[in-house]
Parts: sequence; structure tokens; C-alpha cells
Amino acid sequence: MLVKIGIYMILKSFFMKDKNNHLGVIRLTFGILGSLALAYLLIMYIAKFLQFSIFENIVIAIILLPLFWSLFGLWIIMSKTKFNSVLKTLIPFSILYILVFGVQ
Repeated sequence: MLVKIGIYMILKSFFMKDKNNHLGVIRLTFGILGSLALAYLLIMYIAKFLQFSIFENIVIAIILLPLFWSLFGLWIIMSKTKFNSVLKTLIPFSILYILVFGVQ
């Protein structure tokens, strides 16, 4: 009985809408680290198609990385639930990872 109530509370807190007065550890973790990983993968994907030298690609990455990182971070942190923030990190990460490295 207690295990059933505990599982219900965990699932309820994970899938239900959070209060907006506190962000929570999951959304902040995925917002910071997940958006950094997404930004790096997007920079790698963009650099893959540019026909510039390595130094020009580095300059473009230095300019665009903070922009992408902050945009992805805001997009993830502003999720309504913890589950949405996890999905907003994992789905684009898997798509960009496949696009950059391919399926082998």
C-alpha cells in the first residue's frame, strides 16, 4: 500500500504541471547541461556544412554558441512539466546526434 502511494506521488510530481514560483532541479539541470549539449551539437552540424577553414569555423562557433545555449536553455526551462523538459532535451539531442555522427 505504501509502495503504491509512493509510486503514485512520484509519477504525479513528474507529469503534473509545476508551480512557476520555483523551477526545480530537473528543469534547471536539463536547462543548463542539456542546452549546452544541444548548442554544441547544433554548432557541429552547422560547421559540418560550411566550407570554411577551421579557424573561421571556430570564430563562427564562438559567436553563435552563447546565443544557441541561451535560446535552448530558455526553451527548456520554460516547460510546463518536468517531463516536457526532459523530452525537450532528449528528442533534439538524439536527432542532432544522428545528424552529426550518423547511425552506425
